[in-house]
Amino acid sequence: MHRGKGPKGYRRADSRIEEDVNERLTQDPFIDPTDIAVSVKDGVVTLQGHVASRADKRRAEDCALDVHGVSDCLNNLRIMPERH
Repeated sequence: MHRGKGPKGYRRADSRIEEDVNERLTQDPFIDPTDIAVSVKDGVVTLQGHVASRADKRRAEDCALDVHGVSDCLNNLRIMPERH
């Protein structure tokens, strides 16, 4: 019932949030995160790099937003053009 509530004034460290986002992306079976860079400032996650599809871009953002302590996600991921 009180899960997720912290003590007054508590905020997770950006480094812990970054580690958790990287771990989530690493463990996701549907995303290739090898060209994704994650940074965090004041609880806001920024994703940079390239993914294969629009669905992967959305999924990467969802992974970030699911991490405790994330207040927002700036999704700057680009979709790689198809190579023939």
